[in-house]
Amino acid sequence: PRIKEKRKSKLKRSCCTLELFPPGPPSPASTVPSALPALSSRSSLPVSELACLNADVFAGTTIDPSALVQQLDVETRSVTSIRRGAEAKTVLPKKEKLKLRRERWLQKIEAIKLAEQKLKAERRRRATVVVGDLQPLRDALPELLELEAGGRWPPTRRAASRPRPAELSRMSAMQRLQLLEEERTRFQELLASPAYRASPLLAIGRQLAEQMQLEGGGQP
Repeated sequence: PRIKEKRKSKLKRSCCTLELFPPGPPSPASTVPSALPALSSRSSLPVSELACLNADVFAGTTIDPSALVQQLDVETRSVTSIRRGAEAKTVLPKKEKLKLRRERWLQKIEAIKLAEQKLKAERRRRATVVVGDLQPLRDALPELLELEAGGRWPPTRRAASRPRPAELSRMSAMQRLQLLEEERTRFQELLASPAYRASPLLAIGRQLAEQMQLEGGGQP
């Protein structure tokens, strides 16, 4: 009895849909097949109800295909769909990906090396203690003051107060410049002398002999 009631309720629903959407011209699907008498003989339902079951419900309706294709508005889209649309990534080949990855690794390694070098240099500067003889610095300070003063003190006073060393390696920077200036003036005087014009080699030999005697303390 329950199965019969369910079938009757289904038939009523199908009949209601037929009343709302009346069928158009008869279609092949709406015709009752030849096996309908056998089906009606087996079941207790009447033939009219079976015909309603086999009829096409949407036979007379026309649906526009353009109405089926719809696009969602921006407000109704989900966040994931928007992100997927924005992230239009270009597909790179495998070799390009490996090359880019290798370049990134090299950049990271170079940055780490530079940071380590800076750290080592800073530690070395902090650990370095100023030690040693400060006498050359003390000797150079008055000479720098003389340069800033514009040569107010004559160089003879400086030479008389402190004798200049004979070796060039022991001289300070100011003493080397002073020696170079003296040699330059001496060479210009030699070029302007009449003895050099008469015999250049003889004049240069005499000048060198005199200079060696002066440096040797007056010994021949």
